[in-house]
Amino acid sequence: MKKSKKSPQVHSVPTRPTAIAFALFCLGAPALAQTTGATPPKAESPTRLKIDGGLLGVRNPIPEDEATYISADRLYGNSAEETFLEGNVEVRRNKLKLFSDSINYSPITDRATAKGNLVIEQEGMILKAPEGSVKLGTGESEMTKPTFELKEINGKGRADKMQYDGISTLTLENPNYTVCDVPNPGAADQGDWYITADSLEIDQAAEVGRARGAKVVFQDVPILGAPYFSFPTTDRRKSGFLPPSFGTVSNSGLEVTVPYYLNIAPDKDMTLYPKIISGRGFQLGTQTRYLTPSNEGELKYDYLPDDEKTGTDRTALSLLHKYEKGPLYAGINFNQVSDDNYFVDFSRTQAVASQRVLVQEGFVSYRQKNWSANVRTVAHQTLQLFNDVIAEPYDRLPEATLELSPTRIGQANAFVSVSGQYTDFARPSSAPARVEGSRGVTRARVFMPIQRSEFSFTPAVSVQATNYDLQGQTPGSPAAPGSVIPTVSLDSTVYFDRKTSFFGRNVNQTLEPRIFYLYTPFKDQSDQPIFDTSVTDQSLTRIFAENRYSGLDRVGDANQLTLAVTSRFYDEATSEELFSVTGGQRLNLSTPRVILQGFEAPTTSDSDFFANARGRISQSVFLDATTQLNAESGRHERGNVTVSYAPSLGKQLNFGYRYTRAQIDQFDISGQWPISDRWSGVGRLNYSMLDNRLIEGVAGLEYGEGCWAVRVIAQRFATAPLLETTSLFVQLELNGLGRLGSNPADLLSRKVPGYTPFSSSQATQ
Repeated sequence: MKKSKKSPQVHSVPTRPTAIAFALFCLGAPALAQTTGATPPKAESPTRLKIDGGLLGVRNPIPEDEATYISADRLYGNSAEETFLEGNVEVRRNKLKLFSDSINYSPITDRATAKGNLVIEQEGMILKAPEGSVKLGTGESEMTKPTFELKEINGKGRADKMQYDGISTLTLENPNYTVCDVPNPGAADQGDWYITADSLEIDQAAEVGRARGAKVVFQDVPILGAPYFSFPTTDRRKSGFLPPSFGTVSNSGLEVTVPYYLNIAPDKDMTLYPKIISGRGFQLGTQTRYLTPSNEGELKYDYLPDDEKTGTDRTALSLLHKYEKGPLYAGINFNQVSDDNYFVDFSRTQAVASQRVLVQEGFVSYRQKNWSANVRTVAHQTLQLFNDVIAEPYDRLPEATLELSPTRIGQANAFVSVSGQYTDFARPSSAPARVEGSRGVTRARVFMPIQRSEFSFTPAVSVQATNYDLQGQTPGSPAAPGSVIPTVSLDSTVYFDRKTSFFGRNVNQTLEPRIFYLYTPFKDQSDQPIFDTSVTDQSLTRIFAENRYSGLDRVGDANQLTLAVTSRFYDEATSEELFSVTGGQRLNLSTPRVILQGFEAPTTSDSDFFANARGRISQSVFLDATTQLNAESGRHERGNVTVSYAPSLGKQLNFGYRYTRAQIDQFDISGQWPISDRWSGVGRLNYSMLDNRLIEGVAGLEYGEGCWAVRVIAQRFATAPLLETTSLFVQLELNGLGRLGSNPADLLSRKVPGYTPFSSSQATQ
């Protein structure tokens, strides 16, 4: 009798265990009545059934997600307590599927016991074994010599025994586990890396693996072993030891760190960084973070007792806290180190090593729609390096500011803004002869913007009143000097546009000539102290400023005209700005007379000429170039050029050049580029031609495979005059497990613009 190719007739019956057993028994009973002995009858066509209430006269069918479907070559039963399925057996209930050569089903326990080629398929998981048992209602299972595939995390492997709780957790005895590509899950130990252990628990809900008596094997070499360790199977946060990091630094020696992460709460965590430094001793670092609807903060503290090189305790503290609720905004930014040379000895980047002034600030601010009030205190720690002594800034104890943002005056097209500030300046303890005292500044500005599609025109009038109450003034100087100084300005721009092409793209080009006139009468302010004011570096933006000084101690006199022109190129289809070019110069109609003694020399010349070009020349090339030319001699006074080439992910080349006459002459080259399908090179070279000195150099290689990557990065940078630090970073990244070694990715992201880690995903593209 040939097997029918037609779909079997389907009956409805409730899938409660007793109903299933009785229905299966009834189906098998006629065959049992015709035979004797233990040999079961053999059907020549497979039995395919949906077990449902129709067989028992039940009117209401069981829901579809509780129905059981079976398919087998032979089906029989010896009582209502046991049913046998043989040959190409398939059992399906809801999202659970079972395949095997034979299955015995007990409705009392709702458990199916299988022998021969057992396969269990559930959502995101495939389990295989020679034999095992499954509870159909919950999916709980036990298997001997299983293999497993976990699709969500790409995990796979084998074990001697396995238990599955039917929810999320696999418990494995003597397993091999990997996420690498292997011929089959049973060959996990052929992966480039794998975990072997006495027991392994994979909790897919918690997204974590827990191994006991475990070791990590990489390229057939054990590289990490522990009586117990846990690892994340995804990027989800979890408490536990992080992979150790190690490296070597020229001024400290070998460094080994074993971080421990504490996931305190969904909005709080802490990381401990115990570190052994061969040349200095044991250092403990901590980082605590928190984030709530109203609060956000980070606390860092490093402590090295009895430094072997200095014989002193070395500490560093950093606290950043922000509070925001409704109109109230407050915060703390406090930084402190134990000694002047702390960053020279312990920093790992040139930017940190060059810090000289640490801010210690607290503030409270209240903001409304058109006004705000702010109170803050600011102190400083100034680090003096060797013979390179710098002037310490004044502390502000306290400073209060009240500000009215631009507000329309009645129904007129005019706006007014007003600000008032009171500051109590405290001189540094290292400079007892310096003047100190309080300063009050009030500034009001009225302006009337006129905006049209063809032009814009904005006249403005402002007044700044400054008053002091001083102690320590030189004899003969007033203790309460002050000034009231008005300023008038006119700012106008005309807009022209046309259609053209730009490097093969249809664009809209604008031409925007701008004229800015500024007048501030001369007022002698030489009797006023210098608390926070300095001469600003001139730039294309600063030539349109109403005051050529930063800070509030001086208002520069002016009778000047600034001329500039800008041309922009917009993509005709998307309106995206592709490129812009701007040039401008400020012309002095009279000689400035307010001079900041000790900071600048009198001059009668016009400002230098400034020009900037910025934007994408093509999809892969970005350009940003600025130049400053002396108005009288035509000499190049200052310039910056940055060119970036990034044709695709993982391919990045950057060139930069900075020049300031007699001060800076540096070039900066950085990039990342694949050497082959597996290898990528990355590096940066920042060199001062004026000092004939390397400011910072980074060079490294990255290698990526299907499930791992390795990075070796060397770094050298200047930490102080005549001092340099050299570091070496080595990192092994095992996908699905973590990273071993120091993390150079953060360093490279800061030092190489456009850097992306060369991971296994790139290596396999």
